[in-house]
Amino acid sequence: MRFLILLFLAAAPAIAADFHGFERLDFERDGRKCILVKPRQVAAGKPWIWRARFFGHEPQTDVALLNAGWHVAYVDVAGLFGSPRAVAIWNNFYRHLTAEQGFHPRPALEGMSRGGLIIYNWAKQNPDKVSCIYADAPVCDINSWPGGKGTGKASQKAWSQCLAEYGLDETAARTAKVNPIDGLEALARARVPLLHVVGEADGVVPVGENTNILESRYRKLGGPIQVIRKPGVDHHPHSLNPPDPIVEFILRNRRDVLIVLAGDSTVTDKAGWGAAFAGRFQQNAKVVNLAAGGRSSKSFRSEGIWRHAVDLRPDYLIIQFGHNDCPGKGPERETNPATDFPANLQRFVEEARAVGAQPILVSPMTRRRFVNGSIESILTPYAEAARSVAKKTGTPLIDLHPRSVDLFNSLGDTRGAELNPPGDRTHFNAKGAEVITDLILKDLRIEVPKLAAHLAPAK
Repeated sequence: MRFLILLFLAAAPAIAADFHGFERLDFERDGRKCILVKPRQVAAGKPWIWRARFFGHEPQTDVALLNAGWHVAYVDVAGLFGSPRAVAIWNNFYRHLTAEQGFHPRPALEGMSRGGLIIYNWAKQNPDKVSCIYADAPVCDINSWPGGKGTGKASQKAWSQCLAEYGLDETAARTAKVNPIDGLEALARARVPLLHVVGEADGVVPVGENTNILESRYRKLGGPIQVIRKPGVDHHPHSLNPPDPIVEFILRNRRDVLIVLAGDSTVTDKAGWGAAFAGRFQQNAKVVNLAAGGRSSKSFRSEGIWRHAVDLRPDYLIIQFGHNDCPGKGPERETNPATDFPANLQRFVEEARAVGAQPILVSPMTRRRFVNGSIESILTPYAEAARSVAKKTGTPLIDLHPRSVDLFNSLGDTRGAELNPPGDRTHFNAKGAEVITDLILKDLRIEVPKLAAHLAPAK
């Protein structure tokens, strides 16, 4: 009873019911109908799937997640077509469940048909608050449905309501950027995984006007998306039976911990240690790599990449710069290791903490540059600056620079070359990325044991 009083404080009284053998609570918030279904045994972290529209239709995915300890939540925004009013209602409901009731900060989103409008429009404004999106025959463009401006069937009543809700006429609606297919950049930067399940013969929400466009745009942005196509199937039936691929996708993409990497090419997935590092974590820990080749502690900010990193509000923000801060890189990138470089690092630390992230500094790994048989590193002053900022700000430090110097001194030039691409003395091949990751994890286990707890068991 105490749980109910806390949960529905300042809301209409809850009515208990049954949902496939699970306790269902019906109530109102913001004048909208809400539903919460409780698992018999709550999974650690209180994960939940957030259903949009048509609650209870094709419930097999929801039931499977309830059996796995997840809650199922719903707030009715019918007639709002994913508009700013609908997003505001979802924002309030999200705050209620997370801030007041301790639910997981990153729910999975589930939207069937017109439910695709709200799950995408909310997620695009809140990419840091989403673990993954499951969209089933989703509306991705209001001009397709309810507008019927393509090959699909129009719903004139719904179209009139939709236009009124957005304050558009038919001409303005053609170019208005209010659809799931628009503005996907924030979701792609956050690497939010998408799953669409569609009937290829859908005559209501044609795949070519909706999912295919969204899929193409998301892939071009580098976002992860999977589409399950059902040959010969119309708009109905939704879902899959059994729903195993959908459930596996949702469970696999639960984001208990979000880690963002900020750095230069030596941290990227293709030329650095980023992909190898990400591969060492369990599935519930997600790594988003925003490192970019050629960037310094100065240009990473001036080009706006740092803003993207903090906007994701990660749990951990791992920061490594130095290579492109060195002399000879040009005024847009160069920094002085005694002045503006440590100032840049300190500012990164402060701004990470301001959004609730735990910053972790990494001193730059050395280049494979030998003089008289030993590594001579021009990055030593930048490593010393990282060490000084870490001490001054109480920030965990992965001191990769001296570890990498010791590594290459022990290997020598010839054997050390086995860790780099041919002719490259700075970046890593797959073997080198794994070796450098080993060095990083040695310090990580000591400096940040809470994060290290999410590492996958050694094979």
